[in-house]
Amino acid sequence: MKQVVWTQSYAVNSIVANAQKRLGLVGLLNILQDVAWAHADHLGHGYEATMEAGALWILSRQSLVMTAWPNWGEQLLVRTWVRPIKGPLIHRDYEMLVGDRKVGEGVASWLTLDVNTRRPIRPTVAAASLDFRSEGALAITPEKIAVRQDLAETARFSVRNSDQDVNRHVNNTRYAQWILDSTPLEAQRTWRVARYEVNFLAEVQVGDAVAIEAAAVEASSSAERLLRFQGRRLSDGAHAFAAVLGVVES
Repeated sequence: MKQVVWTQSYAVNSIVANAQKRLGLVGLLNILQDVAWAHADHLGHGYEATMEAGALWILSRQSLVMTAWPNWGEQLLVRTWVRPIKGPLIHRDYEMLVGDRKVGEGVASWLTLDVNTRRPIRPTVAAASLDFRSEGALAITPEKIAVRQDLAETARFSVRNSDQDVNRHVNNTRYAQWILDSTPLEAQRTWRVARYEVNFLAEVQVGDAVAIEAAAVEASSSAERLLRFQGRRLSDGAHAFAAVLGVVES
């Protein structure tokens, strides 16, 4: 019997922990990516099945809100499900728990592309047998993040072989890693991530060079500060992603 709501447990170990001995942002994004693929395979629309249909899944937008981060040695429980299709994007919801305590939630918006043309196609082509959860959608939905012209370049990264995924472009988790690597180490020791939002705008492949652009810190509330980031492909100036990082004092 197909499980519309998929539950999977992960150990917060040295593979996903950061320097503060907590689950890190990149570690969590890897976990969410893994649980999405596991559930997709279970529902019959995983990588192999969609490739046979001449399609592939591409992460288009993602939003993540965390009230706390699990510590090294704790168990993270992830619950995930797919919303009914409305429009060109398929939304997958996530809830993150430690024991009975909810520590975060997120939504990933997936786009279906033709495997040959890399152009968007109707999501029903890749999700003909997809089972949806008709109720219980989270209150958040990833929104469009506008590209800005007032951001200053803070770092540059060259795309290496290990950055690509099975679709042969840079994996979504690498963008978060570049964002963190372009921020001062001392700042990372004093704050924790409360929110992460990202739009993926253009493919980046091995051999490309990407400039990370960042804005001055903006205040969204008395507690949370927002940092704006963009990644610009140096070969043609196209922006590969736009992101917002919300941080609070650790």
